[in-house]
Amino acid sequence: MIAFLGESLIDLISTDGKTFLKKIGGSPLNIARNLNQLGIKPIIISRVGNDFFGREIIETLKSENLETKYIQIGHGNTSTVIILASPKTPDFIPFRDEDKNLEIPEGFNLKNIKFLHVSCWAITHKTEKIKKIVANKNIKIAFDPNCRKKLFPCKKIDLDPIYEILKNTYIIKPSLDDAREIFGILPKERYIELLHTFGIKYVILTMGKEGSLVSDGHKIKHIKLLSKNVVDTTGAGDAFWSGIYYGLLNDFSIFKAALLGTVISIHVIEEIGGVVKLKDISDYLKEVEKYENSIL
Repeated sequence: MIAFLGESLIDLISTDGKTFLKKIGGSPLNIARNLNQLGIKPIIISRVGNDFFGREIIETLKSENLETKYIQIGHGNTSTVIILASPKTPDFIPFRDEDKNLEIPEGFNLKNIKFLHVSCWAITHKTEKIKKIVANKNIKIAFDPNCRKKLFPCKKIDLDPIYEILKNTYIIKPSLDDAREIFGILPKERYIELLHTFGIKYVILTMGKEGSLVSDGHKIKHIKLLSKNVVDTTGAGDAFWSGIYYGLLNDFSIFKAALLGTVISIHVIEEIGGVVKLKDISDYLKEVEKYENSIL
């Protein structure tokens, strides 16, 4: 079983800065919804406001047969993000409210959870209970270091909670932009070396159209597939994570899991929004078989 800890919010996505498309978003929520489409039922630990956006999120998840009992409802508003869609890394403006008050539910049981996915958003504000749960040595922490200065109260990246969680992380998938925000401008392979020094088993560095570098601590493989029609990269990283998790939960090697993530992300970036209608998993697995021998 897999659990997701982090933000649930509303994305207002624009391609021209004038009109906006409303989508349910938040990286952990996107990944969970993708996995649900692929036949894996996740646990979602998140927080929304007591408003029409919060109700829309919960009602949508229920309509998709996803469990919502660990989604907290606060007295404020549901967090909202304005996104300028782009074939490159999209820029965004966050309006954070109730997601900052996310708590670990009382009595939450980690016993049957294989992976706990934690977003950087979850460790920017009230973090004591979250820090305690991610320090649990009996669970594999997957950390999404989607850290930006604008997410922290001081408007600069607070490295202390990031370094704490890195010490307990099993797998991490930074984008090149994420790595630069945390460590500064360095050679790509150096980011991978640095992350392994924290004791992280698997490191995947995604590099946009240049593909990804996948490391198990012993060898690094470059996985690169090109999309014919890049429309919006908003959900690319979340789609990639979805393939990784499907693969690892089905005992794939990290390299094959990353290839599956690549295949799914190529499909997603051809449409607008963080979550799109996915194909049957068998279709993606056929694509993996097609490229597996030549790439891996």
